[in-house]
Order: sequence, then structure tokens, then C-alpha cells
Amino acid sequence: MKQLSITISSFISSLFQPLLMPVFSILLLFVYTPHFSHAYAKQYWHILTPAIVFSFVVPGILIFAVYKMNLISDLSLKVRKERFIPYLIVLTSYVMMIIYYQRMGMPGWFLMLTSSSIFVILVAIFITIWWKISAHMFGVGGLLGGVMAVSYFIEKSNPYLLLIFLFIMAGSVGTSRLILKRHTPAQVLGGFLLGFTISFAFVWIGA
Repeated sequence: MKQLSITISSFISSLFQPLLMPVFSILLLFVYTPHFSHAYAKQYWHILTPAIVFSFVVPGILIFAVYKMNLISDLSLKVRKERFIPYLIVLTSYVMMIIYYQRMGMPGWFLMLTSSSIFVILVAIFITIWWKISAHMFGVGGLLGGVMAVSYFIEKSNPYLLLIFLFIMAGSVGTSRLILKRHTPAQVLGGFLLGFTISFAFVWIGA
């Protein structure tokens, strides 16, 4: 039973890893935001592809290269002090993604939604000097905060089924990190609150 729970937790952690959160966020925009999905239906791949490239592919390749160079000891970034270089890689790649979207002429709230990831990482880099905060949870928290803010301030809707699913997902990811002993309950909760608060606030400001 213990081995099964570890296997399931590892799968959940891999599926909902932080690098995929911006991709999931944009995919969901085409699901629960009728106005956005209708307005940008013909630009679907032009919007989704940069998220895949700049938030997942490029950082993933560069972090793997850093690992092969022995600058980090583990791809899961277990060691707190080894997180700075990967965080800087992700930060730089996210900046490139937002520049692309800005040149596309995407709306302000969309740019603020994607920019929130940069601010989260900056805060996480600062926190990491003293404490190991959960990157998985600030990714999931940012996704949930963004969905709630876009629903409330942009779409004026209440996709409660989606929100229920995302809360269950967030709980599953948090539980997985605890089962795998990657974080303490405080680190899990702190990560979630960081991502949720910043993402929600940024969309609110950009609305």
C-alpha cells in the first residue's frame, strides 16, 4: 500500500509539475472563457505554442543541461540552494514568453496573468535564501488563483465545477508532496498561498 501511494504521488507530481502550469492555464482559458475563446479561436496555436515552448520545453532542456553539468544534483531540485539557477532559467524564459504575447497585442489582463508567474518566481527566489517553499504548490495555486480572478473580473461567471476540480487537484498535489516527503505542511501551504494570491491580484489589477 505504501509503495502504491508513492507511485501515485510521483505520477501526480510529474503530471502537475510547475513548468506545465502556464500551459494548463492557457488551455483552460479556451474552456471556461467564452469571450476569449471566441475572439482568439483562430489564434489558438499562436497563443498556446509560446506557452509550451517558453514555459516547458526551453526551461526543461536548459535545466537538464545544468543537471548534466553537475550544477544541480537532482532534477526534482530537492536541495534548496540548488534551486537558484533553475529558477533564473525559468524566469528568463517566462520574460521571453511575455514579450512575445505583448507584441501579439494580447489584452492587459492576459499579460498580467502570465506576468504573475514572473513575480511568483522572484518572490520564490528571495524566500529560497532562507526556506524551501513548494514550487509545485505555487504553480497550482497560481493556476487556481488565475482561473478564479478571470472568472470573476473578466468573464463575470462562476465555473464552480471547474473550481471544484482545481481545488481537488491542488489538494492532491499538496498531499503528494507530503507523501513523497519533499516538503513540510507549512511549505506546501506557503507555496499555494503565494501562487494563488499573486495570480489573483495581478489579474484583478489588469482587469
